[in-house]
Amino acid sequence: MGAFDKIKRRNLDYLLIETIKQIGVSNYSLLARMTGINPETVRYKVNKQLTKYGLGVQVNLNHAGLGMAAGLMVVDADPSKEWLGEVSYLFFEGKVIGAPKYVGLFAVPFRFKKKYADVLAYLKQQKQITDFQVYDAKWMRYPSFRPEFYDFDAKKWNVNWTRVDTTQGESGATSLDINREAEVDYFDVKILKAMQENPTVSLAKVAAEIDANPRTLRYHHAEHVVKEKFILNSNVRWKRPVLEGKPGELMQMLALFKGIGQERVVKARKLMNKIPFTWLEGGSETGDYFALLDVPIERLYETTRYIEGNTEDVRSNLSIMMLDGMKSRYLYLPEEMFDPKRGWTLPSYRQEMAKVEEGEGRRRS
Repeated sequence: MGAFDKIKRRNLDYLLIETIKQIGVSNYSLLARMTGINPETVRYKVNKQLTKYGLGVQVNLNHAGLGMAAGLMVVDADPSKEWLGEVSYLFFEGKVIGAPKYVGLFAVPFRFKKKYADVLAYLKQQKQITDFQVYDAKWMRYPSFRPEFYDFDAKKWNVNWTRVDTTQGESGATSLDINREAEVDYFDVKILKAMQENPTVSLAKVAAEIDANPRTLRYHHAEHVVKEKFILNSNVRWKRPVLEGKPGELMQMLALFKGIGQERVVKARKLMNKIPFTWLEGGSETGDYFALLDVPIERLYETTRYIEGNTEDVRSNLSIMMLDGMKSRYLYLPEEMFDPKRGWTLPSYRQEMAKVEEGEGRRRS
């Protein structure tokens, strides 16, 4: 392939990736119309070529639109304890390397926000965990994939840190905490989970799997999922180590800035958005900020050095945690927590806590 052909193909790939960010990958015809690429070529690029490039598509839910409160939890726990199964509504979980510590991203129905904290308090009381901290997200954002720093032919990041330092703008969809309930039903949940599992899935296939009328699914998709903006965006993610079964080539990182105030949150946000490995960020009303990164192992030292070199004024407030990629999981919308008649559910840990306290009181007397 000549140099001109490579440039032409790369431009088409950039165009397709930018369009996917806007409309997702479930409608090949629409992608073809918006990009001018032949529909069959679009189908091939989405289903085959992105994977060859070491990339994949991730559907990100609009948790605020779904009436869910999102945030970050950091949990101290003995690795031998079985406690993660008791914590529902996580959409990411990871184990910190070299420490009995875990991190989790959660999105819980707004009405269960206080009750959700009771779950962790109950687990602590039962000595299933040692301690925990929760950082509620006033906003959460998924920074866009940065193709200008990715070598598609080599299937690897090619980062020029001088260019990184000149990055000015921020891009990516943001979910804002709106503190209200949302009308979500059984069909909406099924559609959303299916799209998370397979961004290219057809509604007809989802209908067949749940024994529903395809027209019913199309109605719910158009009137609820699309109109109510239950999906925040579809983003392209670097997944080569996972796709090739080489998780050791990926280092996941959490950068947590605690209590730095809103003015410094803006500064931290600008810094982390310069780094092309950042895939999620969030901030609290009280001035906390966190960012999650997928860093190529060969870029770990320079990435860490870049962060430390630009955060001298908040060094005492910054924690950088390395996560074990072998023990991380991306989780889908928890359909098992949704009752078709009652909606979202959560076990009554307050009642369980009361029973424990009552038993302890009898033993002491």
